[in-house]
Amino acid sequence: MTGPLPRPRGALAALEPYIPGRSAEEVMERFHIRTVIKLGSNENPLGLSPRVRRALIRSLDRIHHYPDGDCTRLRERLAERLGLSPGHFCVANGVDNVLTCVGLAYLDAGDRCVVGAPTYTAYVGLARLLGAIPVEVPLRDWRYDVQATVAAAAGAKAVIVCNPNNPTGSALRHDEVQELLERIRPEVLVVLDEAYAEWADDPGFPDSVALLRRHPNLMVLRTFSKIYGLAGLRVGYAIAAPEIIGALNQVREPFPVDRLAQAAAEAVLDDKAYVRASFENNRRGKAALAKAFTGLGLRHLPSQANFILVNLERPAAEVAERLLERGVIIRPGGMWKLPTWARVTIGTPAQNAHVVAALASVLEKTRRGRPRARGGRR
Repeated sequence: MTGPLPRPRGALAALEPYIPGRSAEEVMERFHIRTVIKLGSNENPLGLSPRVRRALIRSLDRIHHYPDGDCTRLRERLAERLGLSPGHFCVANGVDNVLTCVGLAYLDAGDRCVVGAPTYTAYVGLARLLGAIPVEVPLRDWRYDVQATVAAAAGAKAVIVCNPNNPTGSALRHDEVQELLERIRPEVLVVLDEAYAEWADDPGFPDSVALLRRHPNLMVLRTFSKIYGLAGLRVGYAIAAPEIIGALNQVREPFPVDRLAQAAAEAVLDDKAYVRASFENNRRGKAALAKAFTGLGLRHLPSQANFILVNLERPAAEVAERLLERGVIIRPGGMWKLPTWARVTIGTPAQNAHVVAALASVLEKTRRGRPRARGGRR
């Protein structure tokens, strides 16, 4: 067929599509191996909660019915847990879908949207897709620079802060977020993306719900993909003043969360044993990986999340490719303009030991085969 084709929106020319981490299935097929340790996408390594499995089975006979578009029961459960009203919550198909709703509801073409750098790349992509202007504020010592963020927000419509930050694992403390909110104009929407909040063990980590009660321009994002182990079912939510939630509901999809995902989210909220086991596995595994990286002579950053950013001191994409051959998936840092750094998810003790051994082997081979590259961005 010849002739002109429909032209996509001009904004697409400026977009860098988000490239997800490799799947275990892809690596198994490519290298003809049966077992793959996937530590590249920050998933919960403990697998499915038994309560979730039972809830999914009970829900199967009803999947011919549409789900509750308002996620009524889940919002009621979340409201009860956090001491808010159901009107403070908007539940959607993962935090990425919530972010899309935020952009559609609040960003006009030409609006400035302040983000950190490096951080979750979807923020910049969303702004550009909508014709807004992303304003990237470099991190300072690998942490959000509160003063620089406040200055950049002077003419902005929105500020997005990933806390703990992906990919660095750093986190602003309660007093720092409070300072940010007090110094930013109340007309600016401040989005605090807390996808990794449940992993944090710093006593100074923000009480975001308390901050929300005092700052009606604050929106908090949470997800069931991380500590709750539902990454494959996609459930995320926003917490904000009912007026802000109302704007999100105007642009969200009619049925944003499927029936099985809602049942799973409701079930895992009650599974305190699963969440505690996940947290403790992460706490111990993070310490073990940090010690192992130090033993390998690799600089790494302290983390409040379920991953560690480590400097491999050589092109991380090449190291990651060699690890794939050994059945290990990590996330090289090229997408964050950190070419010698890699993000490694905390796994089970056995998985952590395997990735350390595989990494040591690959690094030794590359050390013998080529001179070291200079370190990544500081």
